[in-house]
Amino acid sequence: MCTVSWIHTPTGYHLLSNRDERNTRKPALAPVIHKALGVRFIAPVDGDHGGSWIAVNEFGITFSLVNRYRCGQCSKGTKPRPPSRGLLLTSLADCRSLQEAQSRFDSLDLASYPPFTVAVLASGKPSLLLHWTGRDSLVECNGETAMPLVSSSFDPRGVEVYRKRLFRTLAAERGRVDLQLLMDFNASHAPIPSAYSPCMHRDNALTVSFSKVKVADGVIEFVYFPVPPCARKEPKVTPETLSQWKLVQMRMISRQTLEHNESFVEGTNNSERAERQQQRLIPPAPIGLRLGWEPDVTVIHLPGA
Repeated sequence: MCTVSWIHTPTGYHLLSNRDERNTRKPALAPVIHKALGVRFIAPVDGDHGGSWIAVNEFGITFSLVNRYRCGQCSKGTKPRPPSRGLLLTSLADCRSLQEAQSRFDSLDLASYPPFTVAVLASGKPSLLLHWTGRDSLVECNGETAMPLVSSSFDPRGVEVYRKRLFRTLAAERGRVDLQLLMDFNASHAPIPSAYSPCMHRDNALTVSFSKVKVADGVIEFVYFPVPPCARKEPKVTPETLSQWKLVQMRMISRQTLEHNESFVEGTNNSERAERQQQRLIPPAPIGLRLGWEPDVTVIHLPGA
């Protein structure tokens, strides 16, 4: 269960994600830098299954998962435990472009997976939406009008309609969609904290974390807070609350550098080519990694906080 929103900027984009889960789920691990097939990506880790619901790689490609739910009639019958959709997301995290992500998705055998949608973002291009309905795979090459993406097991259609209507109302009242609106929307309890509000609160479930990915000017920034986004509006910020924030930064690999390395590999013999190919897959070191937030660091304040 998630709510995902995003906005493009002249030099990149922002993507925000609320993760809603039942109280019985294990806590997730905070985001760190992983590596798959030589490509580094930042992602938190699901505590139960080891996958993730959100990831951004060093090519500036972000993947964000929302679960979909079959109707009661489609869910009847006993079936083996399905594979984790979060593991499927991390299997895409090494894709270096929207085109590669779509090609990889088209080649997957999804028959055993429950329904889902993966939003894929890159700088300067419309969002790519990869849908699996449980029977068919569908691709939207321009998913901008579908934003925000909403998922709920409580009342799938009702929650989606309510949150999208709230988003449209906020946009109409302010006359624009900007980062401040996205921040306020993801933290909203309007009219009260409930299963329908974007910052979700129920007796047995709630929004358990807030993630914000920023890609701009060749730098990737992942901010993670393992509590509901409404917590950032609390009047008192304690050292304990502050220490829960995490920021991970990583430089993007430029397209020019990638093309230069690829052309250099093509000009070598087979043994040298293999060696150069392996070297090319070793990405640059991250420019920053903070395991916690210090009170005197100005970057701790999210936009709108």
